[in-house]
Amino acid sequence: MDKSWMNLRDRLSDEYAIGVQTFLKVAKNHVDQNGKTRCPCKHCQNAFWKSIYDIETHLYKYGIATTYQRWIFHGEKVSVDYNERINMSGTNRLDHHETFIVNDDVNDDDEMIELLSDVCGPIPNRDATSETTNGRQRTHIKLD
Repeated sequence: MDKSWMNLRDRLSDEYAIGVQTFLKVAKNHVDQNGKTRCPCKHCQNAFWKSIYDIETHLYKYGIATTYQRWIFHGEKVSVDYNERINMSGTNRLDHHETFIVNDDVNDDDEMIELLSDVCGPIPNRDATSETTNGRQRTHIKLD
């Protein structure tokens, strides 16, 4: 898919408009139950969820984030290189290549807690209770 329109400075050009419409067609297939998806404009940087109408407005007003070359939040597959090494000269060595699809709709709280526990140590679960004794806050953690 041609994404050269993303680098155009003239956001009023026909080429930019065609690119925006192409993106919006893709984005419409990846909206949540409220009809919103991540906005890839330079202002929002995929951090905020907007309606297709608002995204179109933002793309003309602010432009699309030129770093968003793979539309991973809008269904495009991602290539991940687990063994990529960058040496001092900036050259890359690719040893292993795997493709997967980012699924933004999945609730992965348990997996995230497990990953954080691996990095930070045990994470209290949600059944922790607190009480105040003699002016001090105490937290009681239920460990599994």
